[in-house]
Amino acid sequence: MNPAVLGDASSASAVPIRTAARRWRGTASLATLALVATPFAAAPASAAESDGPVFEGTLAVDGDAAVGSVLTIDQTGGTWTPQPESLGYAWLLSDDAVLDAADVPVADAATESLTLLPEHLGKYVIGTVTGTAAGLTSDPVAAAAVGPVVEGDLAAGTASVAGTVRVGSRLLARAAGWPEGTTFAYRWVVGGATVGTASTFTPLTTQAGKSLRLDVTGTQAGYGSKTVSSATTTVAKASFSATTVKIIGTVKVGAKVSGSTGNFSPKPSKVTYRWRANGEPIYGANSRILTIPSRLHGDRLTVTATAYRDGYTTRSTTSASSLVVKPFARTSAPAIKGTLRVGQTLTAYRGTWSPAPTSVSYRWLANGKTISGATSRTFKLTSAQYGKRISVQITGRKHAYITATRTSASTALVKWPVGISVPTVTKNPTRSVETVAGRTITLKVSATGGSLRYQWQRWTPANPKWTNMSGKTSSTLTFTASTSYELNRIRVVVTNMAGRDTSAGTYVWIQSSLSRPLATNQWFSLWNYNALVSDSVDDLDGHLAAGVFVCAAPGYDPSSDLSVRFVGNNGRVYGDAGYEMSDHLSRGVPLDADGCGWFGAYSDAPQSVREGGRWRITDRSDGQTYTQYVTYRRDSSVSVSANARTSLGATAIGLGVAGPADVAPLAGFRPMVTD
Repeated sequence: MNPAVLGDASSASAVPIRTAARRWRGTASLATLALVATPFAAAPASAAESDGPVFEGTLAVDGDAAVGSVLTIDQTGGTWTPQPESLGYAWLLSDDAVLDAADVPVADAATESLTLLPEHLGKYVIGTVTGTAAGLTSDPVAAAAVGPVVEGDLAAGTASVAGTVRVGSRLLARAAGWPEGTTFAYRWVVGGATVGTASTFTPLTTQAGKSLRLDVTGTQAGYGSKTVSSATTTVAKASFSATTVKIIGTVKVGAKVSGSTGNFSPKPSKVTYRWRANGEPIYGANSRILTIPSRLHGDRLTVTATAYRDGYTTRSTTSASSLVVKPFARTSAPAIKGTLRVGQTLTAYRGTWSPAPTSVSYRWLANGKTISGATSRTFKLTSAQYGKRISVQITGRKHAYITATRTSASTALVKWPVGISVPTVTKNPTRSVETVAGRTITLKVSATGGSLRYQWQRWTPANPKWTNMSGKTSSTLTFTASTSYELNRIRVVVTNMAGRDTSAGTYVWIQSSLSRPLATNQWFSLWNYNALVSDSVDDLDGHLAAGVFVCAAPGYDPSSDLSVRFVGNNGRVYGDAGYEMSDHLSRGVPLDADGCGWFGAYSDAPQSVREGGRWRITDRSDGQTYTQYVTYRRDSSVSVSANARTSLGATAIGLGVAGPADVAPLAGFRPMVTD
C-alpha cells in the first residue's frame, strides 16, 4: 500500500518547498543542505547537467505510518539514467512533512526499508535515494512524506486464572502470548463488580456462588493498549478439613458418652451431632452427649458431626462404630482346690457367673506375681513356689458384655512333699585316703532330706576346680587307685527338690610303685613332703640328673629326711654320682618362707639302663619309710656343657627346674602328717 502523500505531485519533485528551493549535492552529507538559486526541479534538465545518475518518474514509500509497521522505498514508478552501479538510502523525520534543514536523519537507517519505532510517533517520514555510477553520485531524490506516525496495533495474548476458584483459595492472574515488553494491569470482576486489581485474589465467603472473571490490559510504548478477559466461572464454596470424630467414654449401657469436635478447620460457626445404632438414627439423639439406654445393648453405636459456616460446603465426619456392652449380672471369685505341696496339681474353679461366659482364661500367681506360662485351669507346683502363697485370676468374656476378671483368695504356704526336706550331710566320707596304686578305694556319705540325688566331684592340681565325675551318682563311690589320683580331693554334692548340701572333701594319696610310677613334672606326696621331679638330663658332667622340688611343714630338713636314687630297667639301684658334689643333699637344701626349696639329684646309672628306669624318692622323716617312684623321661631340649654345673643356680638351669621364686606351694594341700 502506498502511504497518503501531501499535495498532488506525481513526480519525484512532489515535496513542497518554502521560500527557496534546495538541492542536495552528491558530495554533501544528508544532514547538510546546500541552497541554490534555482528552484527544486522535477528532474535535471538533461544528463549532461547532472552530477551523477538521474531518476525520472515517481518515487514512493509503501507501508502504514504506524509504530511496528515497515516502510519501504518503491522505485518502480521511475527509471535511472544511466543505471546506477549502487544505490544509497536515507530516512528523515519531519515535524511538518516539508523537506528542510530542520528534518532529522534516522540513525542507522541506510536500507530501503524502515521499521517504525515508538520514538517516531507524531513524526512525518521522508525516504531518499541516491545513485552512483562511474564514480559520480546523484543528488538525493526524495519521496513524498508519509505520516504522521500513529500508534501501532498491539497483538493481544490471552488471560487466564490459575488456582481453584473457591472461597479462601488464592488465585493467580496469568497472561500468555503477549509481545515481549508488554506490561499488564489486572481487574478481578466478581458478580459484575471490580473487587481487585492485584495479580492475585482470594475470594471471600460473601462471594460464594457469584461469577468471577479476570480482565488483563496489556500496554506497550508506541502501541494502543488491549484488554482481554478470562473465561467466566462461579466461585465455589470452601471446604472444611477435619479428622474423624471419636466417641469419648466407655460405650456401655447407662454410661454418658460424647462426640469429639472432629477438629474442623477453619472453626465452624455451628456443629451438629447425630447418633446412630447399627446405622439407624436414634430418636432424639442429636446432641453432643448421649446417655446410652439399655435398649441399645448389643448394638453398634456411631456419632456423626456436621460442620456449617457461610461460604463453606457442609462437612460431616462419622466415628468408628463401638459395640454397646454391659457388665455381667453376677461374677464370683474363683476357688483353688488341691494339695499345697511341691509336685502336686492345683485346679481352679470359676464359681457362678451370670450369664455364663463364652470363654474363660486363667493366670496363676505366686505371692501376687504372675507365674510364667501358667495359663491353664490346672497348675502343677514346682520348687519355685515353695514357701509362697498361690492365687489364680479368671477372666470371662462374652459378646456385648464387659470383660471381667476375678481373683481368688491366696492359699496357705506351699510345702515340700511329704518326707522331703533340705538335704543335710550327716556323715562325711573319710578325711583322707592313703593307699597304693591298683587297690580299690571306697568312699561313703550319709544324708537326710528324702528323694536324694548324689554327684561325686573331683579337684586336681591340673584342673583346680570341682568337676563332676561321670557316672558317679550314688551314695557310695568306688574306684581303683591309680597314680592319676595322687594329691586329688574328692567330695559329693547331695540334692533334692528342696535344695542341696555338700560333703567335706577327701584327700587322696596314692603310693606309686616300680610298675606304676608317677609322671614327671607332677606334684605328689611323701610322708611329710610334697614333691615334683622334672624330666631328666642324660649328660650333666657325665652323669644322669633330674631337678627335685619339695615343700614341707616347718621343722623338717630335706638334707636329713630325703634320699633320691635311680632304679635302672634291670632293677638295680644306682648310687649317687660324686656323693659329696658341691650341690648335693649333703650341702643342705634351704627352704623359703613357704617351706619350699629344690635341689639336683644325680646318678651314675649307665645309659643302657635309663630307658624304662625310675627315680626313687624316700622320705624317712619321723622315723617312717615312705617311698614314691617317678618315671624316667629324657628332656631332649636341654644340652649342658661339662663346665656348666658350677653352682646350685647353674644346676637348676641345666635341669630345667623353676626356682623357689617362680613356684608357689600347691594350693589347698599341706604335707601329710600322721598323729
